[in-house]
Amino acid sequence: MKALALVILHQLLFAVWLLAMWVLYCTPACTHPIEHLIAVPFAVLIPTAVIMRRLFSDPHFIRWVDELER
Repeated sequence: MKALALVILHQLLFAVWLLAMWVLYCTPACTHPIEHLIAVPFAVLIPTAVIMRRLFSDPHFIRWVDELER
């Protein structure tokens, strides 16, 4: 179950990154795509890391993940 959760997290992260890239390239204000290619992964990964850290420090979430593994 832990591996499945990790795969789902990676897929969600990639989907959010693709969505952010689509928004950046489909807006007329986008004039520096190389800068956006560099900035988008950080804009997605940092908030995701903060959220995951908060989730995994919560004992209720840890118990819930343990119950899913059984």
